[in-house]
Amino acid sequence: MERVKKISEKEKTDKLVDRGIYFLQLLLYYMSSFTLSGAGLFSVKVPLCIGLSAVCKGAELIAACLGGITGCFLRMNKTDALCCLIPLAGTVGTVLAVEKLRINHRRTLILSVAVFMFTVASSTVMMFAGAPSLNGFMLNVCSALLCAGSVVFYSGTVNCINKKRSFYLLDNHSLICIMISLCTLLLGSSEVSVFGFRPARFFGSFIIIFAAFLFAQAGGSIAGVSIGTCVAVSGTSVALSLCYGISGLASGIFSKYGQFVTALVFSSVTGVSALIDGSAEGISVFAESAAAGLIFAAIPQKHVNKLRAEISFPKEKRLTTEFSGTKKKLLAVSRAVGSVSRCVKSVSEGIDALAPANDVIVTLRVKERVCSDCRIKNDSCPENGDFAAVIEKLSQGNAVSTKDFSPDFILKCPSVPRLADAFNRIYSNRNAINALQATSAKTREIACNQFDGMSQLLKELSESVEADATTLHSKERTALRVLSDRDFDVRSVICTQPVSGAIRLRCIVSDIPQSTSLLRLTASLSAEIGAEMCPPKIREVSDGKELIFVRKELFSFSFGSASASCADKKLCGDYFECFRTESKAYVIMSDGMGTGGRAAIDSAMTVELFSRLIRTGISAETALRITNTALTVKSDDESVSTLDVAEIDLFSGEVALFKAGAAPSFYSCSGRVYTAEPPSTPLGILNDISFSRYNLKLKGGDMLVIVSDGILGSGSIWLKDEIKAARNPDARDFSKLLLETARRKCGENFDDMTVLTLIMEEK
Repeated sequence: MERVKKISEKEKTDKLVDRGIYFLQLLLYYMSSFTLSGAGLFSVKVPLCIGLSAVCKGAELIAACLGGITGCFLRMNKTDALCCLIPLAGTVGTVLAVEKLRINHRRTLILSVAVFMFTVASSTVMMFAGAPSLNGFMLNVCSALLCAGSVVFYSGTVNCINKKRSFYLLDNHSLICIMISLCTLLLGSSEVSVFGFRPARFFGSFIIIFAAFLFAQAGGSIAGVSIGTCVAVSGTSVALSLCYGISGLASGIFSKYGQFVTALVFSSVTGVSALIDGSAEGISVFAESAAAGLIFAAIPQKHVNKLRAEISFPKEKRLTTEFSGTKKKLLAVSRAVGSVSRCVKSVSEGIDALAPANDVIVTLRVKERVCSDCRIKNDSCPENGDFAAVIEKLSQGNAVSTKDFSPDFILKCPSVPRLADAFNRIYSNRNAINALQATSAKTREIACNQFDGMSQLLKELSESVEADATTLHSKERTALRVLSDRDFDVRSVICTQPVSGAIRLRCIVSDIPQSTSLLRLTASLSAEIGAEMCPPKIREVSDGKELIFVRKELFSFSFGSASASCADKKLCGDYFECFRTESKAYVIMSDGMGTGGRAAIDSAMTVELFSRLIRTGISAETALRITNTALTVKSDDESVSTLDVAEIDLFSGEVALFKAGAAPSFYSCSGRVYTAEPPSTPLGILNDISFSRYNLKLKGGDMLVIVSDGILGSGSIWLKDEIKAARNPDARDFSKLLLETARRKCGENFDDMTVLTLIMEEK
């Protein structure tokens, strides 16, 4: 019962707190609308409270309207009050109609147009009721435009307040909306003055210092210029207003030295400006700036530093909360697996070092078997180099007999026949043991390579976890705002971008609203993010639906191939594959040793295994090591094949050529033909192998030609000439042309031949 009572009391407390926050929020709308009702621009009243009312709903709309009405009666004359109340009533009616019709698409645009029409109509009617003039009409139009434009910025600000977005999640659009909204509040309260001290200018100075500390030079200068402009149009000297921008820039430059220095620099620059101006207003500006700097410096340092850290280094926060545990575990496992490889190598080296020579082992075992019970072994054994001569004959592959011992040894030793038989048997057994030891050593070496490859793979996985966590935070915030504005209940947004330039936006939402057009949503995201995205892939997840948007490639390519087997056999020893991943395309070719079925099996196994590893996201070097080990253990016979890989970045046009014993490749760029021929070693020969890499960059119309060594049987000069002479060729036809030319030049005795042609195209 006590537990139930405690829970109910906690719920009551939470409800009271929520109600209190909601009441304060309504009070904020009331006071803001009251302040905006008196906004002045060069002695002209601009009823910005109309724009605020246009973006509110429900009780918030009522609070904003009451604040605007109160401001009209207390701060305006009758003419200005009517020019505010009439469009305010029309705007409220429009908001209610939009709510009734449930119009969400282009809601802000509709309300902006309504505010403009009502404002300009009412002010024009009131002008014609008095003394009409062209100058007055233009001022009314400008005032109406400002009211209509304020709807856009107030909409962004109110959206942030209603959805309680943390400062970390504010994107550039939201920050601009909040900044301009604050500036308009300054305009509305700029006329308030206490002994020359204006609270609006004080508040503006505080905003500039805060922005300079959080966003350095950019934040300080932008905030300073914005606030300075508002201060200038509200009646302050233009010369004094310019000092806000300069002060903001200076304090932003010195913000890296801490909170106190930022406030001190801002106050000092405004003080110098006030001394230069020399007027009473200049002294007031300095006093306001000094007071704002003093209050900013008095804020506990840990709070402002924490806020700046979240803005400047959001990546570290995300890594700590989501990915660091996984990364550390993968790195620990990678080190453990690597230590196993080192341990196996150490043990293997110890075994090899302790193993005695073969002839010593054979001699010792023969003596143990035959001479252990000999009567003369300790007194006068006649062995004097006879055993060494016998071992020498055995090492040449010949069996020994009693005749291979010296006459003196035969005369004195009673066990010569047994010795000859023992040498033959033990030496034969020792050869078998040597073969087993060699196989064991090879197995240990293969195991070490596998452990090394697994260690490298786990390390890459840990790095990929970190790379995935290195997100584009500004684009995340933008995507969150766009989705929220379209009534999506967003659970998470992650936007990643590898070095290639591909952008991947992963959004998890509770559900997709029925009225949503995915094409329009994609177009809006593309425009806001600044990159053209593909329509999303949708799949069900445990907590809703996942939308994955991927950036459209900047490049595509046409691909053609042509092959011929040696002596027109059924199977060709060359094998190739072309496929693409999310951001890259791959062309992989292998040439097996020899010709026919054996070569076809080796090349096919090489390409298939390597391509499967690449598709899973493994790097080329790690995939090469695993593929090489697989070829090594495939059979007792030697399995040798080349590997030729072209990795094409579809966002930058950069191409990486990886070669392991492969023939040269050729590419054309800006009308010239180049050869890519880095030295390398085929797979299946050495346990420790690596790629030779060649980097190049292609653009639209450039060509890459990958060939097997059979094509180059008669040299490569003719191939370069063909590539240089090609004019807008078809990739498939050009591959066939090169193949036919190579067969004609090589004659009847030609090797397996393959030509792969890739022609880049810009989208």
